[in-house]
Amino acid sequence: MLNYRKRIVGVALVLIFVLPTLAGAAKEKVIVQKMDSAELKRMMQDPDNQRMIVAMASWCGPCRKELPTLIKLFNKYQGKGLKLVGISLDADGPEAMQRIIDKARVTFPVYWVGVDVAHEYGIYAIPMIFFIKKGEVVEKLPGQRSERFLEHKIIMLLKE
Repeated sequence: MLNYRKRIVGVALVLIFVLPTLAGAAKEKVIVQKMDSAELKRMMQDPDNQRMIVAMASWCGPCRKELPTLIKLFNKYQGKGLKLVGISLDADGPEAMQRIIDKARVTFPVYWVGVDVAHEYGIYAIPMIFFIKKGEVVEKLPGQRSERFLEHKIIMLLKE
């Protein structure tokens, strides 16, 4: 009887401590890749999906505060057609945002585009979210937003 209890405790410990670690390790780490202006333009004009593009920077406090909300909403709605992409405007290259992405455990792709695209796309504040539907920017929102507000916007974006 004692051996049986030890086995049950052993299995419980594996379920509690080991499996969540393995599940987390199975997810690929997001690596901030470089993206040029032409690639960003193609992404924004892609007519085949609904997308949110979030302009941010590593030094931006509101951007960092909004990340957990974006991760949560992305995880909830990616299976329903949402594509969420972060673009870093950091002047110091992709490494600056990589530290933030790692710390927050971001699950959506993030690209470094640099500061030059800010003028090209009218990014005058960050974070700034572009809601894109059928290759058209349907809304552009500056500033940090609440989870409830963003979820409503996502639901509206995903409606046909």
